[in-house]
Amino acid sequence: MEQERMTTRQMAILLFCGLLAPLLRVIPEETGPLAGEGGWAAPLLALPVFLLALWALGRTFRRLPRTAGIPQMYRLAYGAGLGGLLTAATALWLAVMGAFNLRLYGESFVSSIYTDTNIWLFLVVMMAVVCLVSCRGFATVCRMGRLFFYVLVITVGLVILLGVREVRLYHLWPVWLQGWDGLLLSAGPVLSVLGFSVPILYCKGRTSEHGQGEKILAAWFSLLCLLLSAVGAVIIGLFGWQTAIRLQTPFFSMAKEVTLGEITERIEAIVAAVWVFSDLAMLAAQVCAIGEYGKELWRGGSRRWLICGAGVVVILGAAWMDSATFELQELWKGLQGWNAVICYGLPLSACLLLRVRRRI
Repeated sequence: MEQERMTTRQMAILLFCGLLAPLLRVIPEETGPLAGEGGWAAPLLALPVFLLALWALGRTFRRLPRTAGIPQMYRLAYGAGLGGLLTAATALWLAVMGAFNLRLYGESFVSSIYTDTNIWLFLVVMMAVVCLVSCRGFATVCRMGRLFFYVLVITVGLVILLGVREVRLYHLWPVWLQGWDGLLLSAGPVLSVLGFSVPILYCKGRTSEHGQGEKILAAWFSLLCLLLSAVGAVIIGLFGWQTAIRLQTPFFSMAKEVTLGEITERIEAIVAAVWVFSDLAMLAAQVCAIGEYGKELWRGGSRRWLICGAGVVVILGAAWMDSATFELQELWKGLQGWNAVICYGLPLSACLLLRVRRRI
C-alpha cells in the first residue's frame, strides 16, 4: 500500500488542480442567474459549509483505523450487506461523473478551440493517459498533480492580471442586487462540485500527517475558493453577468479578450492546452478512487485491471452521453441533487450513525 508515501498536502494539491475546470463551468453560468452581480462570491459562501463537512468527516476518521476509508466506514455503520451496496453505488457514481466530465471536457476543448479535431481522438488519448498514470498508483497521481499545480496557477494568474484591466466595477457591485436569498443559493452549485473531492479524499483512509489533515485541507480549499472568486469577478466584471451566463465557455472567452498585442494574440489556445492538466488531474483521481472502491468490493482483485476496467466504463459512458455541450450542462443541473446525496449525504449520515450507536 502507498499510504505512507501519500500526504494530505499532495491530495489537496491534486484536487485543487482537478476542481478548477468543473468549478469554472458553474461560475458564473449557474451562480450568475441566482446571484446576478454577486455570482463571483459564491465560492466564498460555499467554503464554510464545505469545511464544516470535512471537519465532521475528519473527526470520524480519526477514531477509525488509519487504513479505514469510506468503504470500511459504511460497513461498520450499516453492516456488510448494505455497506457493500453503498460502496458499489459510490464507485458507480464516480464512474458516471468521470464519464460526464470526460465528455464535457472533450466537447468544450474541441468546440471552443480546435473545431476541426475529432473528439474521439481526444477522448481515447485522454483516457489512455489517465489509465497509464493511474495504474502507477494514487501516490504517482498525487505527485503528477503537484507538477500541474504550478502550470495552472501561473496560467490562471496571467489571465487574471491581463483581464483585471478591463473589469468594470459596476458589473460586480452590489452583490445583493438580486436579493440575499439568491446570493446564498448560489453557493449550492459550487458545493455540489466541491463534493467530488469527498469520495476521493477518504477512499483509502487517512494520509501521513498526524492531526494536521483538516488544517491542510482547509488552507488549500480556501486558496482554491479565493482563486475561483477572483476569476469569477474578472469574468463578470468583463462581460457582465447577463452576457457571461450565455457564453459556452466563459473562461476561454475571457482568455480571448485579454491580450498584450501580438505577444498574447492567441493566449486562449495556450490556456486551452494547459487546461487539459486540470481535466487530467480530476479524471485520474476519480479513476484511482474507483480502483480503491473496487478493491474493497472484489477482494484480491488486481488494481491495474480494476483501473483499466474503470477506464473502459468511463469512456463507454462518455460515448453514450449526448454530444451537445449545452445539453450536457443541462444534464449536470439535473444530477446535482444525486451528487449531493452520494458525496455528502451518505458519508455524513454514516458518521452520525456511528456516533449515535457509539461504535467509535
